[in-house]
Amino acid sequence: MDHVARHFVRSGRFSIDGLDLDGLLSKHCTPFYVYSASLIRAKYAALKEHFPAFDIFFSFKANPNLAIARMLLGLGASADVSSLGEIKGAFRVGFKPGDILFVGPAKTEEEVRYAIGNGIAAVIAESPEEIRMIDELAVKLNKPARVMLRINTLEKPTAAEIMVGGPSKFGIDEETAVESVRAIGLKHSEIVGVHSYAASQALDAEAVGAHVAYVADMALRLAGQIGFDLKCIDFGGGFGVPYGDEDQELDLARIALDADRARDKVLATFPGCRLAFEVGRYLTAEAGIFVARVLRTKASRGKEFILADGGMSQFSRPVFLNISHPVRLLNKIAEPVTGEFEVGGPVCTPLDVSAHAVPLPRPQVGDTIGFFNAGAYGYSMSMSNFMSLGWPAEIMADDGYLSVIRKAHPAEDFFVDQPLK
Repeated sequence: MDHVARHFVRSGRFSIDGLDLDGLLSKHCTPFYVYSASLIRAKYAALKEHFPAFDIFFSFKANPNLAIARMLLGLGASADVSSLGEIKGAFRVGFKPGDILFVGPAKTEEEVRYAIGNGIAAVIAESPEEIRMIDELAVKLNKPARVMLRINTLEKPTAAEIMVGGPSKFGIDEETAVESVRAIGLKHSEIVGVHSYAASQALDAEAVGAHVAYVADMALRLAGQIGFDLKCIDFGGGFGVPYGDEDQELDLARIALDADRARDKVLATFPGCRLAFEVGRYLTAEAGIFVARVLRTKASRGKEFILADGGMSQFSRPVFLNISHPVRLLNKIAEPVTGEFEVGGPVCTPLDVSAHAVPLPRPQVGDTIGFFNAGAYGYSMSMSNFMSLGWPAEIMADDGYLSVIRKAHPAEDFFVDQPLK
């Protein structure tokens, strides 16, 4: 049984957290995003079951909706943020300063000043120059700063999006880290830990486990060579989810074997060290669906097209990252496939085709189409104002109830009609 059928089909009909399609469409106009609260909770529970000694830092960048962040906070998550807006969002939701880590390759002085001033757990530095900037701001603020070192390791991972192993805008090169960091005379800052994020959308559990083991050994070595008390290791994350039939579920139990060994090794030397995974996609991707209406169908030179009222402006990932999301006609979710279809949106560019040769039942005007696995980097990476289509709503389904967790914004919400002087 595939992911869609397992989570969103009940008695041959589409269902999300006790709600059927009619209940969803009777209250909300397409296009919109809808999320399953129960699935987010289940994914968090799976992480805690397999990694009980690790803190789970929710990566705001995956889905910064405050209702989702608040839910995860209530479950016990911490916050991984990458901008001033995300830091403020984390505080708005109620995350404590000591449960916020700030990572990002090009932090501004304003962002770092705010982070230090509000006493977050650590600013994760990506270069020696950034460490100096953090320390200088700490001196000016007369408030000590806690710094973690992001390391661009010498690993060679295999995944969709690799962040280590070669020249990178992310992190301090592993082979120069000791020399470059020891050369910095910190005045008002303390190095408290190590961070390394190897790859995103990782599905190879053995490779993820190897990364965990590698980072644990490296962190212990750097702490000894540079000379700091290891108070936190952020092993990154990048836990992936299956998008296509060829993708396997990530084996958390396999990763846990290496995670447990790493935990024992680190805590034997630094008993109070905080161990962390930063997780976004794994928590929210499979819970989200981008929903649109079929406006019409057409045939063109051997291909059949579905034209929907939502596309690349509201859901950019399939177009710009060439990600093949599972696609279903929600009102015909259990009906047999009759052919393959291109799924296009309303934007006046040939780029706006979100699915190619997707097998579906025969589509008709008024059908409802769903793009699954849209809960991470869906809303947050989209929202183009091209053609003034406006922004869609975000909706949470939870135990038979629907809540609007972000209102739709028509194009006129963004008009600025200021006469020229």
